[in-house]
Amino acid sequence: MSDRLHKALANPQAELALLASALRASPEQRAQMAAEALQQESWFTGAERVVACRVMREMIEKSLPVDLTLLKDGLRAHLADPIADQFCETLAGAMPTASLWIQLAEKCRDYYVRRQGVEVAEQAKQQFLNLATPAGEALESAESGFFALHSARSGKGMRHVSASLHEAYASIEESMMNRGYVTGGMPTGFTDLDRFYIKGMRPGHVIMLVAPPGGGKTVAMMKLCWNRAAGRGDYDEYENALMHAAQDNGKHQNYLPCEVGVFTLEMDDVQLTERLLITQSRVEIAKMQRGQISRKEQDELGRAHRRIVESKLFFEFVPGIAIQELRVKARYAVMRHKLKMIAIDYAQLITSNTKAARGNRTQEMVDVSKGLKLLAQECNVPVVVLAQPKQETWGMRAGLNAMAETAQLAKDADLVVMFGFWDKIAKQIEGLEAKTKAGVTGENEEEHEDREPDDPRCFAYADIVKNRHGGNTTGSKPIKLLWERDFFDFVSTNRRLFDSTGKEHQQ
Repeated sequence: MSDRLHKALANPQAELALLASALRASPEQRAQMAAEALQQESWFTGAERVVACRVMREMIEKSLPVDLTLLKDGLRAHLADPIADQFCETLAGAMPTASLWIQLAEKCRDYYVRRQGVEVAEQAKQQFLNLATPAGEALESAESGFFALHSARSGKGMRHVSASLHEAYASIEESMMNRGYVTGGMPTGFTDLDRFYIKGMRPGHVIMLVAPPGGGKTVAMMKLCWNRAAGRGDYDEYENALMHAAQDNGKHQNYLPCEVGVFTLEMDDVQLTERLLITQSRVEIAKMQRGQISRKEQDELGRAHRRIVESKLFFEFVPGIAIQELRVKARYAVMRHKLKMIAIDYAQLITSNTKAARGNRTQEMVDVSKGLKLLAQECNVPVVVLAQPKQETWGMRAGLNAMAETAQLAKDADLVVMFGFWDKIAKQIEGLEAKTKAGVTGENEEEHEDREPDDPRCFAYADIVKNRHGGNTTGSKPIKLLWERDFFDFVSTNRRLFDSTGKEHQQ
C-alpha cells in the first residue's frame, strides 16, 4: 500500500483517543478494553501507538494502575526517551470520556478493515495480472481473502490451562443438567448416533458418511438433513425437547429447525426432492411412478408437500465442481441463506483445479480433504460429506482401512460412519457374546430372520469407526437401523436416547 493511501486510511486522532480513554476508565472498563480493543494492535498505525497499546494491555493484565508515570516507563523500554515523553504529553492532552471507548474502538476497527481490504485487493490484482496463475485459483484466493476479512474474529491468544479448565467444567455441568439430551451442538436425530455423538454436530466439524453404491449413504444424508431442517428425530427426547424449547431459557434451542444446504454432484435437486416427497408421504415409489395413487395417498402427498415447503432445506446441483469453486459457493450460501449445516454428495466427484492435482488423483483428493476442512472452519458450520469405500470391502464390516481415495479425508474428519446391510455382516457378528447380541439385535429378532435380503423392510447397520468427540463401535455390535427401501428411509430401532438402567436394547 502506498504512503498516500496508508495516510488516507488511518485515523490517528481516534487511535490516540482510544488509548487516552483507558486512563480514565474504571477497572471493569479497562478489563473489557484489554480483551476487546487493546488485543488488536493491528488497529493502530503509528509505532508509538502500537507500543502504547501493548504496554497498556500488559499493565491491565497484571492489575497495575494505568497512569502516565507507569506508562511512560513502559514506553521508554521500547521507544527513545524523547519520543516516549512527547507521546505521553500528547496523550495527557487528549482525555475523552471513558464511556466513549466502544465507539472509538469501532472507528479504529473500521479504518483497519479498509486498510486490509485495500491490501487484499492489491494482492488479488497481482494474482490476476500473473498469467501463470490460473484464473479460477486467483478468483478463489481473492474471494477467500475478503471472506476471511469479513468473518475475522479476535482470537483468545495463549492462556493458562485454568481458563480452559473452567470451560471444560461448564461443559460437564451442562451435560449433567441436560441428562439424556444432546448438548452443545446439533443432534443428528438418529437415536444411537446421538448416543455416541452426545455433544452434537458442532461448527467446523466434518462428518463423513461412507457406504458402497446402493448402500444408503444418500438416504442417510437426506434423513439427517431433514431432521435438522424440519426439527425431527427418532427418539422421544427429541419431541420433548421441541415441546419445551420455547420455555426453558434456550436449553434445547439446538433441537429446533435450522437452515441446511445440500450441494449434490450426483443426483439433481429434482430427484432428491422427489425422494423426499416419497419419504414424507409414505407413498411407495412403484405407485408414484405408475401414477396409481389413491385419494388417501393424494392427501398424504399434499400434507408432505406442505411440510417440505415449511422446512429450511436448500439444494444446489453442482456437477463436476472443483473444491475451490465449492468453497466459494458455500461461503456465499452461508451469507445469503444463513446456513447452519452443509451436506455434500459426494467426495469422489469433487475435483481440484490446482497445478499439483493435474493428472494426480492422490494429490487431488488431498486438496479436496483440505478444502472441505477449511470450508467447515471458514463457514463455521458442520459439514456432512459422503464417500465410497474400496470395492473389495463392499458387503463386509470394515474400518478406516476400507477408505481408498478418501483416506486423507477420513483422517481429517471428526466423525466417520460406515453403512451397510445387516444380512451381509450376520456371520461376522456370530462370535460375539450372546448377551451383547441380545442387547443390540433385540429379543424379537427371530421373527425377522426369514426375511430375504431384498425385503423392503430389512435391516441395515451403521458403524462409527472414528469419533474424535466420543465413543465408537469398534469391537462391539454396530448400530442397527430399519431400512425401508420403498420409502428411501432409515429409521432408528431405539426410541430412547438415554437409558439409566443399561438394560434397554434395540427392538
